Amino acid sequence: MTRTPTSAGPELEPPREESSPDVSVDVPPGPGSGPGAFLFSTREVTLRTAGVRTRVPDAAPGAVGATAAATLAAERAAGHPDPLVVGAVGFAPGEARLVVPAHVHRTPTIARDASDAPPAPPLTAPPSAPAAVGTRWDFRAEPPPPQYAAAVQRALDMIAQGRLQKVVLARAATMTAPEPLDVAAVLERLAARNPSGYAFAADVADPAEAAERGGYVARTLLGASPELLLARRGDAVVSQPLAGTAPRSPDPDEDARRGEALADSAKDLREHALVVERVAERLAPYCTSLEVPAAPSLTRTAALWHLATRIEGRLLEDAPSSLELAEALHPTPAVCGEPTEAAREAIGELEEFPRGFYAGLVGWCDADGDGEWAIAIRCAEVSGRAARVYAGAGIVEGSRPEAELAETSAKFRTLLAALGLEATP
Repeated sequence: MTRTPTSAGPELEPPREESSPDVSVDVPPGPGSGPGAFLFSTREVTLRTAGVRTRVPDAAPGAVGATAAATLAAERAAGHPDPLVVGAVGFAPGEARLVVPAHVHRTPTIARDASDAPPAPPLTAPPSAPAAVGTRWDFRAEPPPPQYAAAVQRALDMIAQGRLQKVVLARAATMTAPEPLDVAAVLERLAARNPSGYAFAADVADPAEAAERGGYVARTLLGASPELLLARRGDAVVSQPLAGTAPRSPDPDEDARRGEALADSAKDLREHALVVERVAERLAPYCTSLEVPAAPSLTRTAALWHLATRIEGRLLEDAPSSLELAEALHPTPAVCGEPTEAAREAIGELEEFPRGFYAGLVGWCDADGDGEWAIAIRCAEVSGRAARVYAGAGIVEGSRPEAELAETSAKFRTLLAALGLEATP
């Protein structure tokens, strides 16, 4: 059976490109350049900001979007003609770094087409030591591959016991370079590897930490996510969840076979349907209509095939903002599991590190409620010479530890290449 791959991402009307009186006509400094530095680039528009006009206050779990909406309303009441909130929301409830930036610049994105991008060379595992780059880099995997495979088996045992239907288990790797990392260059390489995705760089430095240290210490969440959690323009809303993954091959025939095998995989179709069902279920109360395709389509990056479903709806007149809607969907089973709370507990038990902003949200929202929020995957946190990269895999009945290890390794490859590293089998 042959299926045609599709590009990830919605085709809603792009945001306006005109500048309001409070929008900078000068391009702000690049990502990683200071407080409030932010970049979010889609196939249509690239949004860049700099500086902090107002910080969105800390909020209780479930109230991040409402707090951001209140901040935007206050900014508009104070005379700001077109305020935006930009930044990142963490995986854990209530964690966020959101600001109303001082300077905003929008430009059309140069046309980019991934349809002819060749798959990257296969990778079966990230390096367990920095042998591929010599002794100048320090490298630490959390957990090492054998322990990750063991955690997957423990998750499968929980599923067999009826405690879970699915859980997403992640791995992390921390690397230290001999020199400070060039955030803009890393982001450029990530975007080139996934030109149909959502390239982002968000300042996630902790203001409280800066106060304690007596100065700002840059920490940037950057990545190129293939997955749109939610976009809103007026009453139009789109979500495009991904679940079900297979590594690509440099051989065209084998690559096509892998894509078709993924599209026909009962295990991956079951996993994907679970995610789509939950997203539609959580979004439906805010909509007058919601269109959910009966079957997923194939989408691809340079490294991976994915199953994707584009969900489109029309919002109720009093529907909340894009960030509030995204918060209502987050976390989906694509990054957490099912049931949500049981999966969170399993993640806390089985993962050996805090996720921070990995598997959270990154994007923007304006005072009218419009905006876009991608899931923060295929990402890294960079600060000075240090980089921490993340990759996860969904565990369901029928998963195999060695296959999930290979999937996370394939996801690592894009990030390691962007950092200028070449992993070895």
